[in-house]
Amino acid sequence: MPRRKRNWQKRACYHITHRCHDREFRFRFIKYREMYRKYLFEATKRFNFRVLDWMVTSNHVHLLITSGERGKLCLSEALQYIHGEVAQHYNLSKDSEGSFWSNRFYSTRIQSGKHLRRCLFYIDMNMVRAKAVSHPSEWRHGSWQEFMGNKRRYQIIDKKTLLNRLEFTDWNTFQSWYQTNLNEILLNEEILPQRDFWSQAAAVGDQEWLGRITKQLQMKRVEARIIPGNEAFSFKSFFLAAKNKIKDI
Repeated sequence: MPRRKRNWQKRACYHITHRCHDREFRFRFIKYREMYRKYLFEATKRFNFRVLDWMVTSNHVHLLITSGERGKLCLSEALQYIHGEVAQHYNLSKDSEGSFWSNRFYSTRIQSGKHLRRCLFYIDMNMVRAKAVSHPSEWRHGSWQEFMGNKRRYQIIDKKTLLNRLEFTDWNTFQSWYQTNLNEILLNEEILPQRDFWSQAAAVGDQEWLGRITKQLQMKRVEARIIPGNEAFSFKSFFLAAKNKIKDI
């Protein structure tokens, strides 16, 4: 079966997920998670793309990205650089060969505003759901430190673009909103929508928005199950989504 062509759009937001080959825990050691962070930071300087959120787990990565406002659209080039350098670095350090990553990465287009806000928490709660930590702050290789202002150097998040896409006016408002909702999620042991909802759909957004971007996504035949508040197009014959209880999003 031929691969589906990536159809990147300027200013569009994408949730990227990529797993290690055979789901192996190749990021289980801190030095390899640091290696990924290093190349991700370098890519933000080399390419016309912006990082809105990120997370390196023990066996896969999450990125929430969009294009820069000017210049050539090069999301594919940026991702190829990051994941290619990581694979080469890992194999050299292990004196090994073969695939580091499992197939292609998943790419899901996310509507700005409330849907992007939900996706943010899905990414940041990843290691809590996996029961590796009890709070996102305990996992160093994600965005929490930058969101809360605890990281000054080598910042990866483009705060201006993040505020714009989330529809916030200033960083203090974002921090207050983020902390309030995160605390409620943790208090209620809320688990956000399942992996299929954010990682394997073609796009996630409201019904009107999804209708507008169908041609951009080059969809000839699309089946969708509409769930109030959580609408999504999927290439599958059905689509599952959990309820969302986050306030003000």
